[in-house]
Amino acid sequence: MSKAHGHGGGHGKKLDVAKQAFEMKTNCSQSIRLIDNFDIKHSELISELTADGAGVEEYQGQLLRLKERRRFLEKRLKENQEWAANYDKEFGPFVEKYAEFVKMMETLYGDAKEKHAKGLELLMEHFGYHPAFKRWFDSFSAVPFRPM
Repeated sequence: MSKAHGHGGGHGKKLDVAKQAFEMKTNCSQSIRLIDNFDIKHSELISELTADGAGVEEYQGQLLRLKERRRFLEKRLKENQEWAANYDKEFGPFVEKYAEFVKMMETLYGDAKEKHAKGLELLMEHFGYHPAFKRWFDSFSAVPFRPM
């Protein structure tokens, strides 16, 4: 290998320094652009992670409130079920007795209305009583009662 070809390595190619320098500058600027892009993407990812972290904290707070509400409602449900069971056990017989009492009162009231109507008829027939108004010559005094 001779020095005539331009470099002492003897590979037979001449070294183009200008071309090598241009390629090196191009590669460096592309590398810098890549690093800048990576830096921008890294900053964006850090911002997204920070926002995601805040979102996670917010959701955890909501989840905690919902869990507390659920515990409260489950406790209320249990208390209400116990109250309903106790009501059926303790007050159920009274409710049944009340229904019987109301039926009995309906019967008694019906009988009372019937007897009252018969009593008015008796007063009108034997004593000249007029249920709508009292006349000046009526000797009997009473206030008419009309049950519903």
